[in-house]
Amino acid sequence: MASVADVPVESLKRVEVGATPVCLAHAEDGNFYALNDICTHEEFSLCEGELWGMDVECPQHGSRFNLVTGKVTGLPAVIPATTYPVTVEGQDVFVEVPE
Repeated sequence: MASVADVPVESLKRVEVGATPVCLAHAEDGNFYALNDICTHEEFSLCEGELWGMDVECPQHGSRFNLVTGKVTGLPAVIPATTYPVTVEGQDVFVEVPE
């Protein structure tokens, strides 16, 4: 869980949900999205990368993933990122990660 204030628009924040590292994004559309924080190409944190519109770019080799679908939008990654449902209740942001 995070606070809305912790993640300004067009920023990323790494959060832990249980044992799962999650990259929480507050996208340009004003909504929050969550992806597994570990790039599917090599094990680097997506939260250390950058947002490009509705995509997150890995800082290591530039792989890009769509925030909504997790689909690869930039090589070298070929495996989609896992996405998780996000709900906002008041000032709290919740990410639902299956066990």
